[in-house]
Amino acid sequence: MPEATLAEPHTESTDKQFGDRRTVIKWFAVILAVSFILRIAYSGHLYQDDGFWFTAAEEMLRGKVLYREIYFDKPPGLPMVYAVLFWIFGAHILTIRMFTIFYSTAISAVLYLFGSRLYSKRTGLLAAALFTFFSTTSASGHVQGLNTDFLMALPYTAGAYALVLSRLHFAKHWRAHRMWFAFAGGALVGLAFQINPKGIFDFLFFALLLIAARKWPVGEAKGSPSQSEPLESADVQFASASSQASPASERIALAAWVALCASAIAGFIASALPFLVYLLATHSLGAYWLYVWRWGLKYVGYRTTSAVIETSLRYNIGFFALNNTLLITLVFVAAVTIKGIRRLSREERARRANGMEVASGAGRVARRVLRSDITLLIWFATSYAGLTVGGRFYSHYFFQVVPSLCLIGSRGLIGIATAMRSWKPGLRRAAISLLTIGFCITVVRFHSRTVTLALDWVRGTRSEATAEWFHERLNREERIVAAVVRGLPDREDPADQGGPEAMRPGGPRTRAADGSADYLFVWGYRPDIYYWSGLLPASRYLSTQPLTGVPADVHYFGNDYKSLVPDEVTAAARIELVRDLEETRPKYILDEIGFFNSDLSIQSYPELREFMKGYKPKGATGRFFVYLRKEFSKGYRERHAKPD
Repeated sequence: MPEATLAEPHTESTDKQFGDRRTVIKWFAVILAVSFILRIAYSGHLYQDDGFWFTAAEEMLRGKVLYREIYFDKPPGLPMVYAVLFWIFGAHILTIRMFTIFYSTAISAVLYLFGSRLYSKRTGLLAAALFTFFSTTSASGHVQGLNTDFLMALPYTAGAYALVLSRLHFAKHWRAHRMWFAFAGGALVGLAFQINPKGIFDFLFFALLLIAARKWPVGEAKGSPSQSEPLESADVQFASASSQASPASERIALAAWVALCASAIAGFIASALPFLVYLLATHSLGAYWLYVWRWGLKYVGYRTTSAVIETSLRYNIGFFALNNTLLITLVFVAAVTIKGIRRLSREERARRANGMEVASGAGRVARRVLRSDITLLIWFATSYAGLTVGGRFYSHYFFQVVPSLCLIGSRGLIGIATAMRSWKPGLRRAAISLLTIGFCITVVRFHSRTVTLALDWVRGTRSEATAEWFHERLNREERIVAAVVRGLPDREDPADQGGPEAMRPGGPRTRAADGSADYLFVWGYRPDIYYWSGLLPASRYLSTQPLTGVPADVHYFGNDYKSLVPDEVTAAARIELVRDLEETRPKYILDEIGFFNSDLSIQSYPELREFMKGYKPKGATGRFFVYLRKEFSKGYRERHAKPD
């Protein structure tokens, strides 16, 4: 079967049916509603790293300078977005969750445009719908937050789309638009890079796309580009790299590619300049380099090869097994593409042997579909390479490949549906059953929790399943500790009274700071407590990574850790920490790491022991050691009370 028949034909009827403005608006209204349903039930919880983003943004709104006065080990894009949202709508969990819903829909809109350009409007709409669903799977809760990987997805996807548009063969008066598309693509990649450095892999995609394009059409289209045409115009004549080409043509092609690359790099630099100006104006460039890049490079190389392989197998098998629809369509498109390349090579040899210079109409359609398939597979491969950097395969890291997988999934589902028309009824029913059961497994595995949380909200009670959920237990422990440092009555779960943000009103986030009781320091990596309690961080160090040299994702595992930086560097950071604490004199200090690893406890470092003599241990609350400043203890007040 010709590969062109395995994708929806590019016809005016299908584009009118699925490209009608009212149809698209209705489709995206449904997409927005589904995104709301799949995400809103999680709006009462904080997830991995959420507290870090929340607290950094709130500190920026308090006038603190990122990096120089706030420890942050990621590029500045994410906390800046959080800070803007909090400034406009207030610092609430719901603010971020609602923004995430609309942001997901925006990514779906870009995928619609992407799929429409490569294939058809129906492919684009299906890709948009797939992203709405598959962006909420893989570890329930973990992918509900607005993290660096998800925030990067919009400029990363839009950047890839713009770079693909720059490869289109337009008429002569449209050539300047190709340069602007390359510039816009580079600017979007630069924006993605300021959110997550892995966004730079779009440039690798562009480079490989240009290399692959050497075997693609070299002719020019007549007229302006048509929205109904995929990747290349239908009037383009096919000429492979093996065809005879004059040296002048080669030089012109090379010059065009160099110009596109230069435009993309210029766009990247242009989008990076505002962030560089911020770093220079706030005198935080040195801290930025230290925390983001020096630490980041060491963090990437932390794990051994064997650990990376073991983690890769476990997480990848889990992701693709539980999101099996994406795996099935990926295999299908890859197989069709390999078969198409082989068939194309045979046809080219036969065509040249017969003296034919131009492929037939059906042949051009097949080539356009094949080029689109190759483009998506290259984007997936380069995105996956970005995912693997660092040897960690946490659930939210897969956001880098989900957009490309959804485009491939849409193309694959339509191709499978088309291919099944020629299958025997029994085989067709078996294939449909396999796809349906696989998709249902994904729904049940990841959205049973959504249903449970929704029912809890309707009933107004917490079910046993929710009470035992990891994120619920984690948040509950943090809220109990937050209630302790806020001095709330000693109940079994005082933080349950009045909702998850009940402790924040009346705190220093809503008024000027007034002494030690308004400050808190957490030794470890649980900045969520700053948010739950509404207290101010007593130091710039929201994480102990620069204080111990041990990454936050490994410092819980006993002796199985190592410091990434020299002792003199971490000692200097601890001296700076002491200066911060002496200035703010927080009423409470919480030691999280010490509960898991005594070697890394706050009392284990000579730079901190003298300062900690001013604090009295109050025992453990949850998995935290609580220290109270001595002048606030009852015994201290009695001993130092003035006689009448």
